[in-house]
Amino acid sequence: MIENLIGKRYAEALSSSVKDDSLLNSVLENLQAIQSAFAGQNQLSGIFANPAIPLEKKNNLVGALCDRLKVEQGVRNLMLMLSERNKVLFLKNISEYFEKIVDRRLNQIRVSVRSADNLTSDNIERLRSALSNNFGKTVLIDTHVDESLIGGVQLKIGDQVADATIKNRLTLLKQKLEKEEVA
Repeated sequence: MIENLIGKRYAEALSSSVKDDSLLNSVLENLQAIQSAFAGQNQLSGIFANPAIPLEKKNNLVGALCDRLKVEQGVRNLMLMLSERNKVLFLKNISEYFEKIVDRRLNQIRVSVRSADNLTSDNIERLRSALSNNFGKTVLIDTHVDESLIGGVQLKIGDQVADATIKNRLTLLKQKLEKEEVA
């Protein structure tokens, strides 16, 4: 719970420091790049969790990481602040909340689409258009192929899932048959 409060607070602070909406996606990409670096290197998290490592070394590491990833000054400042306040380990939460803020400010929605086969660009555009008309927002679509779905598509929008896959239909049919056998 505290992770969410901290993530939200720092994400809002970062958002308020970015006045130009056209820079929001760039800042988000920078933040996600740093978060990915931490996710891929358990040693980094260990360094920032260790109170025996001096703050100066942690700040130098933040600076080197920001230089290597070529992040913008606002993100660099946030990372140094997180380092000084021992909050770097909340970076994932901050990144997730900042993405939501960016979506709200840019009036967009992110949709994850899983399908058994690759979707054609025409199918993706029709889906984007239909969802855009339905939600009244710009729709960003991220597609994934999952052959275990057999056929159909599964949409994930925020915390809601619309599952029109054959795998899901078979599972529902199996549950219904099992229920009838018990009766």
